Formats: sequence, structure tokens, C-alpha cells
Amino acid sequence: MYWLLYLLLVAVEAGALAWWLRKEFYPLFFSGWAALIYSAVLAADGILVWLVSMISRPGGTLGTQFLAVLGIILVVVTYLMTVFFRWVVKHDMNDLK
Repeated sequence: MYWLLYLLLVAVEAGALAWWLRKEFYPLFFSGWAALIYSAVLAADGILVWLVSMISRPGGTLGTQFLAVLGIILVVVTYLMTVFFRWVVKHDMNDLK
């Protein structure tokens, strides 16, 4: 049942992102930190679903706990890779200046 809530949250966020881009607000899609923002949103969904599952079962269900931990790992890895690639571009592409 909780995976339906997770899918609903992801679908709502995809719709909100499509609306955001259609209204031509600040283009997050082309931001250097866009991957980190999107992975943080997915991690927040996993944590929210885990918190909702704690209502029916103390500690939440094992699947939602795994989803929350996987989301946090995704954010950490995405952050580290973003910082690494920004560092590489900053130091290795000085011929473009």
C-alpha cells in the first residue's frame, strides 16, 4: 500500500515540475545542482512514506525503511559526484577561459 503513496508523490512532483517548466520560471532543469535537488526530492518522498508507515506499525515497514535509507544514500552519492565533477571542470578546463 505504501508504494502507491510513493508513486503518487513522485507523479505529483513530476506534474509540478512540468507545470514549473511550462510557466517558464527559473529553469531548475539546467542548474548545476539540479541532480542533487531532484535526488533530495526523491529522498524526501522515501522519508515521508516511511513516516506515514510508522502510523500503522512501530518503526515503519522494512520496505519503507529501506526506501528512506536508499534515498539518503542517493543524496550523499549525488552530492559527492556533483562536487567532484564541478572540481574536475574547474581545474581541467582552464583552456576555455
